Amino acid sequence: MRTNYEDFAVELDRCFPKTPERFRQVVSREVCAQMKPVKNTTRVRKKKCYKALLPIVACLVLAGSTVAAARLPVFQNWLNGLGTNAEKAEQSIVHNDESEGVIIMESMVQPETEAGDSDAQSEPLFQVTDVYYDGATLMFWAKPKNEYFDLGDHVYINGVDSRLEYVSETEEGSSIYECKVTVVDSRLQGTDTDVINVKTQVYTSPDSRTEYSFTVESDKLGTAAQGSGTVTGMDFGQVVSYHVTVSPSVINLHLDWEVYEEGMMELLRWGDYILEDASGKRLTHDEWLRSNGCSVPEQKEGGVITFSQDLEIKGFDVTSPTMKLIPVRVQWDSDGSMIPGSEEVLEDCAVMIDLG
Repeated sequence: MRTNYEDFAVELDRCFPKTPERFRQVVSREVCAQMKPVKNTTRVRKKKCYKALLPIVACLVLAGSTVAAARLPVFQNWLNGLGTNAEKAEQSIVHNDESEGVIIMESMVQPETEAGDSDAQSEPLFQVTDVYYDGATLMFWAKPKNEYFDLGDHVYINGVDSRLEYVSETEEGSSIYECKVTVVDSRLQGTDTDVINVKTQVYTSPDSRTEYSFTVESDKLGTAAQGSGTVTGMDFGQVVSYHVTVSPSVINLHLDWEVYEEGMMELLRWGDYILEDASGKRLTHDEWLRSNGCSVPEQKEGGVITFSQDLEIKGFDVTSPTMKLIPVRVQWDSDGSMIPGSEEVLEDCAVMIDLG
């Protein structure tokens, strides 16, 4: 007879599966790399011995069609992180098994492969099953033939270098990997297209890699809207310029600040804002913040303090024409913990951003 503790343990394992070993290895490798002494500012990658491989080309041609992601739980965690934009993003996922098009995957045999192994070597090493692209983010889900699956740091979208964020198994034992790529080139973000070609290096073992590419053709491919402007007329300072990129997956906001008081500068640079959309719906810091980066403040003549800030925002309604940033002042105890109930919402210091 099972005890209550055993029932609780089973439920805990079901709701919170163990971290995949591959993910732990990636984290461990990155931590070790960061702890090593830096001799110069140039990133040095450890040399590996790679086998001479000819390019393997995977051509994925998909036609647009709508399908409910409920039957495909591999997307659910990612969609949950998009908040109110999840439905829009779900409708834009391109599914190869619902397409009227075809998947063409060609593999060139390695030169050193024996004739008897040609059939095995000609099989694709992975299958791209589904793709999402909105101009700011490329997501694709892959099912590899082998247990080991990893990608190179650089992923090229229509020939433009983009940044791989992570490769992670959607659920331990699922053999389906979620790959996230951030589009960093503003020209690519704003280019309207029905076709994207993706090229990347695929690691089939720690010591071997090969070039892969796949092409997606669909009317579901999106474009990230972009806008810029200034915000003046505030007593505490001004936003000399801002640039915003808007998509269902993420809103990236760059702010160039000029602030008159050090206390206000310290408050702003932590990014503890409440965000309000045009309908009045508000998101707290914990609900919208994906990342906040800030430059080192500089003291200018006349006491003006300048700094830049980059906010990566999730869950904010991308259909809203405006975004209001409302600073929040909090009090901290001697241990550096926030004092509950000390939040002071500075409505008079709100900054209005035009999302266009």
